[in-house]
Amino acid sequence: MKKPFTLVEVLIAMSVLSVFLLGLMQFYSSTETVLSSGLERTEMFERARIAMDMMANDLTCVYYSQSDDDLTPFQHSENSYFEVATVRPEKLNTSARTNVVGVKYEWNKSKQTLVYSSDATGDSFSVKDASFGNETDLVEGVTDFSVKPYYGENHKILPALVVIRMELVDSKTLRRIKANSGAKEAILKNANKREFRRMVVIDRGQPKPKL
Repeated sequence: MKKPFTLVEVLIAMSVLSVFLLGLMQFYSSTETVLSSGLERTEMFERARIAMDMMANDLTCVYYSQSDDDLTPFQHSENSYFEVATVRPEKLNTSARTNVVGVKYEWNKSKQTLVYSSDATGDSFSVKDASFGNETDLVEGVTDFSVKPYYGENHKILPALVVIRMELVDSKTLRRIKANSGAKEAILKNANKREFRRMVVIDRGQPKPKL
């Protein structure tokens, strides 16, 4: 007949098992935290990539005619917006004669959102007098935004290089702000932010800048 376990032996075994289970739980918690952080970071990069790709594509496809200096293919405000007359694969609407359209990317600071809009009339060879509408929230959680064009010497119509800078917060911070908008400033103060930059080269035969 086997000797039964003593109370001390049972307590020791339970203690060892508890330590093992505690370590396993901590490992699981750490793994879950790392995975969650990685997913948040991936989602942030994806939001930035989509917006940057759209802006870069519209800039590189800008409509520009060296023979017509009256056109305004590009204009901007450094920390607010930029507008560009761009060529799209398809017409903006059925009444448009061409597939050239004016588009605008603007940072709404109060909403901390990058907003996209277009000239509803189509045929926007110049953005100077364009009428932008059909606003769409493109990216949420934009805490800073800037556009810096570089023009060639004695040429201020179309930049040869545009640097776009955008700062985003992660999705976790966005959810916290939506759940408690009154504490937005406090939440943003300690938020996880990431800066993204894109340098867009525009080659339409215009003079190159001296950087």
